[in-house]
Order: sequence, then structure tokens, then C-alpha cells
Amino acid sequence: MTILTLALFTQVEGHAQYFSSRAEISLITCSPGSELYSVFGHSAIRVNDSTSGTDLIFNYGVFDFNTPNFYWKFIKGKLQYRLAIQRMDNFVRAYAAEGRSIKEEKLRLTQEEKRRIISFLRNNYRPENRYYLYDFFYNNCSTKIWDVAEGQIDDSLMFDTSVYMARSFRDLLYIYLDDVPWSKLGIDLLLGMPADKIASFKQQMYLPDFLSRNMSYTYRLDSSGSKQQLMAPEEVILKKNEALSGVEKPFFTPVVVFTLVGIVLAAITFWGGKRFKRWLDAALLLIIGLLGVLLLFMWSATNHQQMDWNLNLLWANPLGLVFFYFAVRNQMSRAGVVYAIILVFLAFNLVGWAWLPQHLNLSLVPLLIAFVIRGVDNVFPDCCPFARLRKKQQTFPLKD
Repeated sequence: MTILTLALFTQVEGHAQYFSSRAEISLITCSPGSELYSVFGHSAIRVNDSTSGTDLIFNYGVFDFNTPNFYWKFIKGKLQYRLAIQRMDNFVRAYAAEGRSIKEEKLRLTQEEKRRIISFLRNNYRPENRYYLYDFFYNNCSTKIWDVAEGQIDDSLMFDTSVYMARSFRDLLYIYLDDVPWSKLGIDLLLGMPADKIASFKQQMYLPDFLSRNMSYTYRLDSSGSKQQLMAPEEVILKKNEALSGVEKPFFTPVVVFTLVGIVLAAITFWGGKRFKRWLDAALLLIIGLLGVLLLFMWSATNHQQMDWNLNLLWANPLGLVFFYFAVRNQMSRAGVVYAIILVFLAFNLVGWAWLPQHLNLSLVPLLIAFVIRGVDNVFPDCCPFARLRKKQQTFPLKD
């Protein structure tokens, strides 16, 4: 934060109780960017007082890379975010460099409500208050803004839910992930059943675009009983530059890659040698087992409640590590028993795909089918259709 910004914020602190009648408090909404951390957009609060010359952004979406044990705290879900402030012109300049749009919607507030919000932000910026424990769905840069506004407004706020569509938290994320299928896959792998819970009108505000839309459909009743919208119509501060912020969907999507991998695995089942297939299965199930351990860790040993009850464990089975152990020791009878257990989970996963209470990424289907084929060949080599066909061709070679 620059010295000038500190000076401006000192002005806010000094005039928090006697700010001019021209001060405006607005919701700022920024369009999604090209990087994963920015793909869902961003929200902030603007306090603009033309009389005092104060024009600041209050940003709840900041974290410090210099935090001790940063990555471990991030993985554990114990990384604290904080409230930061910056000048509006610097904020606009930064988003212009990324080609992202900025829109503003002024809040219709009484002078007393404005005073309380500014006083709250001033107090919330104190070193002992500015940090908070981030939660992707329930406590982020967007939900904090709603909490600030709702908590400092006198009247009961009501929602016009005519625009509401019942969607899960996961489905709302999908709106932003079509052009980044690998990120979509990663998110689907990590998020468990809680992500498939239907988000209420208020809970949908965890996403900046829905915070803006739903707050624009929020109102209160004036003294005559008429509806008064909480926010004024939006004003575009910065237009989007597609050349800078656009994302090109890759050709090698998970569907393409996993389909090719599935074909290769099926071909190896038909043509591969016994020793090669043993080491291939060991490598594949090592990867699956390690992924399963990661998912189990994120469920049981972190604060990320969205990663609980992750049904990807039906196929990303930690038992893969047990298979790997037996395979590298050439104890294939024991390894086959382990693969048989894994095969049961794989089959249940595929057969019950549409009825599972968690949405699983469809790009995984060809890969899981290939794992089933490898499992059948591993556990029942004489029963596998590929093995029987290969044996028949070897017994009765084709003639010209």
C-alpha cells in the first residue's frame, strides 16, 4: 500500500463520522480473467467521496505469499485472507492490464448507513481485525461484502427471487469452466458431495456475478410500503478486452486425452506381454492409489468442508498402493485379489454413475472403462474377451 493510499485512508478514518453528503458506497464487480485464481471474477467495495477526494477500494480477496508455511496452510484450509485497501485508479489500471471489465452499482443508503459502513470498514481494517479464515463457498471476497452491507442496514432486506434458479454450488462453478476443461476436471476431483448441495438465493452470492445480480434483486420497503431497490442500475467503468482476457479452449481436452489413453490400454490388453502388463498395472494403480490418498487426506485432515465425502474415491482407490506393493514383489495372486476388490468399486461406480449423489466428471468414463478391462484381464485372464481372442488368433493364425 502506498503512502498516498495510507494518507487517503487516514482521511476516511478522520472523517468517518462527518463525511460529506456526496460520499457514495458501491459494489464493484470484475469480470473473470484467464488465470484459474481469477476465472470466477472478483468483487470489492468502493467508497468515493468527491468532496474529500477519497476514492478507495476495499478488497477482501487478498492473501500474503510471505505467510509462514503458506502452502501447507493453503492445503490444510487454514490460510487467512485479509481486507486490503487501494486507490481506485490503481485498481482500474491493474484490471485494464488483464483486459477485464469493471462495473459499479451504487448502494442506496441513508447517511447514517453510509457512516456505519465506513466506520465498520475502518475498524475491520485494523491489524487485529483484517484477517479472516477463507472458505470457498461461505466466507470469501463476495460473501464478506454481503455481510458488511446487510449488517449495517437498518431495514430488513428482502429478495425478489423471480430470477432464482435452483442450482448446486458445483453447477454454478460450471458456468465459468467450459473453456478450461482441465481446471474443471481438477475441481471435480477435489470437490465432494457438499458441492452438490443446492445453493439458496443468498448462498449463490458466493460468486461475484451472482452477488451483483442477486443484490440488484434485493429491496426494502419505504415508509409508504413501496419497494426500494437496494442498488442503482449498473455503470460500466471499464470494458472487457477479449484479446487480453479471453481463454482459448484446448484441443486436447480430458475427454480426448482419456479416450486415447483408454484405447491404448485396451490395445495393450490385446497385444501386450504378460510382464509388460504387470508393470503397466502397477504404475497405473500406483497413480490411482496416490490420488486416492490425496483425496482421503483432503477429506479427513483439512478444513476444506467442500472436499468431504468425495465419491471419486470409488475409482481413485487407495488400495491401488496395495496392488503396487504385491505387483513389484511379483506376488500376482495376492495382487489379483486386490484388483478384484478395486474392480468391484469400479463397476459400481460406472453402473451407478447417474444415481450417485455426487456429480463426477464425464471425461473420466473412457478411462474407467479401460481400467475395468485391465482389471478383468488381470483377475480373470482366461475369461477376458481380449485374452480369448488373442489366444484363438495364436492357435489359428490367419492365412493369406
